[in-house]
Amino acid sequence: MRKGVRDIIFALSMLGLGALLSWETTRPQYEAGAVQDYGFDPAFFPRILLVLWIVLSLVILVRSWIVWHERIESQNWARLAGCMLLCVVYVALMHAIGFLFASIAFAFAVMSFLGLRRPVWIALIGVLFPLLTWYCFVHLLQIPLPHSPWFTRL
Repeated sequence: MRKGVRDIIFALSMLGLGALLSWETTRPQYEAGAVQDYGFDPAFFPRILLVLWIVLSLVILVRSWIVWHERIESQNWARLAGCMLLCVVYVALMHAIGFLFASIAFAFAVMSFLGLRRPVWIALIGVLFPLLTWYCFVHLLQIPLPHSPWFTRL
């Protein structure tokens, strides 16, 4: 298979899914007034992410024309299946142990599974990124995330 064909299939799939999710945010139930005195409706932040999603899909689509003739190496289906399994476990853990702890465990697991072997980077990224994400959502944006049953304040 050629890289261009693979990238076109992926980009068009992501554009279609992004369009469907964007359309979903226009439902009246999401336009039910301001949330927490910020003046934003509940779909405000997801729409920002969807715009980024669609722009990145368009970038991949344009890039596919550049790499059209390049051949790709064989796919590592075990790695893909492992990452998908880790994502399923992450979602299950998020409801059991909360967003913060599940995200830290997920970050460590994915980086190790994908072959990153620098312990300092794994520790920094695995702890700081979930911690900063959690802090931004819970404290700055005041958007509640699944919390840990062990700590009521997290």
